[in-house]
Amino acid sequence: MSAPDTPPTAPQPIDRSYSGGQIAMIVIGVILLLPGGCALVFALAGIADTVQQGGPDRLLGSLVGLWLFCFAISAVGILMIVVARKRARLTP
Repeated sequence: MSAPDTPPTAPQPIDRSYSGGQIAMIVIGVILLLPGGCALVFALAGIADTVQQGGPDRLLGSLVGLWLFCFAISAVGILMIVVARKRARLTP
């Protein structure tokens, strides 16, 4: 067997071209992820505290609605990032 004349090249990464509006959507989407991240941290801490105490806490029950609202805001942020990335133009 003989060696090939040219070595195989690695596939080139796909470059995306973003408009100003798409960059703004990504930045705003990342900012909208922050409330969900904070809510997740506090929800896990609240659940761990409830398990440690051995009983339900009234405050924890009232915060569940706020946490769900924060998660909904983060879902909008994820949606904005996905839409901006899908609409980006592929450059060869």
